[in-house]
Amino acid sequence: MKKLDPRVQRTRQNIMNSFMRLIKQKDFSDISIADITQEAEINRSTFYYHFMDKYDLIDVIQREVLTKEIFKEVALQEVIDEQTIIMSLQAIMGSQTNLALHCQRAVKEFKPKMDYEIKQRLTENLHALLDKEHGVKEEHYFLATFWSWGIYGVAMACVEGKETLHTAVNRLTNIILG
Repeated sequence: MKKLDPRVQRTRQNIMNSFMRLIKQKDFSDISIADITQEAEINRSTFYYHFMDKYDLIDVIQREVLTKEIFKEVALQEVIDEQTIIMSLQAIMGSQTNLALHCQRAVKEFKPKMDYEIKQRLTENLHALLDKEHGVKEEHYFLATFWSWGIYGVAMACVEGKETLHTAVNRLTNIILG
């Protein structure tokens, strides 16, 4: 795979950082490409070299920045155990808190895609752990998907105060690990 020029990477990161600064000041619908380019101190063509529009930019930020780091520790696990469940719940709960803090003026735009990306990323990690622990089996993807959506739902119940983390961990551990 060809490595990106560091200048190109810095410019791309600068655009994303500029957008994240703007989203703290303005609603998503009120941010224009001109606002982003002015904040990033670049010209329009540079913006369009990296992104198709502000919707593409928000998708890239979600995929590359927000969801990339969420399950980093889960991916390092060797097996699915209580610690994996705790880490998954805490990662999801933390991501929701960060979304509310850093993107409160764009939650409507970020949240649906973010929720989907979180579930997908957790599914990938759980699937890989199942394959690592039990060998590659066709049913692992289905099981990982089922678990990830369930873990996500329980994490949201914790965020909303309908469930405590301790109770959630105990219940999920009993369901997932038997």
